[in-house]
Amino acid sequence: MKRIVGSLVALLMGFSFFAGPLAAQEDDETVLQKAREQYQEKLNRERDTNRADAEFPSQVREATESYEDSEVPYTPVLLSFAPGVSSPFGYYRTSASFALIGATFEASYGFAGAGVFNIYNQGFGFQGAGVFNIAGGPVRGAQLAGVFNIAEDVTGSVQAAGVFNIAKTVKGIQIAEVFNVAESVDGMQIGLVNITDELRGLQIGLINISRNGVDSLSFVYMPATDTAFAYWQAGSPFIYLVLGAGAPRTDWFVRNDNLMVSAGLGTRVRLGGPYIDIDVSAEQHLGKDIEALYQAGVDCDKDAFISLIKPYPTARLSLGLPLSRSLHLTGGIKTLVQLEEGGTVPEFMKTQDTLSATWFGIPFTAWSQWFVGAKVTL
Repeated sequence: MKRIVGSLVALLMGFSFFAGPLAAQEDDETVLQKAREQYQEKLNRERDTNRADAEFPSQVREATESYEDSEVPYTPVLLSFAPGVSSPFGYYRTSASFALIGATFEASYGFAGAGVFNIYNQGFGFQGAGVFNIAGGPVRGAQLAGVFNIAEDVTGSVQAAGVFNIAKTVKGIQIAEVFNVAESVDGMQIGLVNITDELRGLQIGLINISRNGVDSLSFVYMPATDTAFAYWQAGSPFIYLVLGAGAPRTDWFVRNDNLMVSAGLGTRVRLGGPYIDIDVSAEQHLGKDIEALYQAGVDCDKDAFISLIKPYPTARLSLGLPLSRSLHLTGGIKTLVQLEEGGTVPEFMKTQDTLSATWFGIPFTAWSQWFVGAKVTL
């Protein structure tokens, strides 16, 4: 009996000796597994947060970050009579600013309206003033003023003023009755005078200045039809506006019943110094309609004026060779297209180089001719 009890005690002690480490090992593995799971959950949360940040609109994210990080206090609504006379009193970030005369604030995240002026650092949404807006930082949305706007950075926005706009960078549209000025423009400038260093877009105005832009006046001669044309190109290499006028060579400054006018868009491909211009225009032979068009314009008869507009499509492919900084030699080919429904190509512009075909179910006749001339950069 003692031998049996002793054997059981020895067996129990042996089991305890081996089971203890096994249990400890099992507990260690459980703790490690839980740590791994918690670490994986943390990684998943960080990945989801990063993905949400990437998808979240940058403009709203910037505004949200400024909510959290800015030391300037926030108020949902700011009511001002003039700077320093506001409710609540002080310098704020706000979602809506209303001012009888003017307001100064750090940032607006929705609406800012003033009878005379707004002065702020950041603007998201609408900023409107009867006289002027001045933004020391970025503007997102619309900045509108009766006289002028000034901003550091205009992105995805419209900057419009009755007299002038000034910005460092513009990724959107500047519209002013007198002039627009920016260091770089990725979009459009519309005004009497448009000035920028770097342009990727279009300038529409009487005077357009850009260091890398297209702004030139060319005179070309077409021997096959003995006609001469003048073309004005303005815009950027990416896209430019082209306006043209032409007539038989002997009719220039003598008669206008054979006058042809055109308007279109083009693009420029730079080849180092030389370049290729490709443009497509709507051209019309005014002929006897010139007097009727003039009278419809004087009478402000829109229906009559539109009924007389019957253009035909044209396309030009030209090569430019700079001879100096301001003088370029140009030459290429021009094609005029006659459609069943559309304007009529004048007889004196039809050459022997003719193509008649049907493309995409549309019959047409096309005439092509070579031209050569000179171009002066403005």
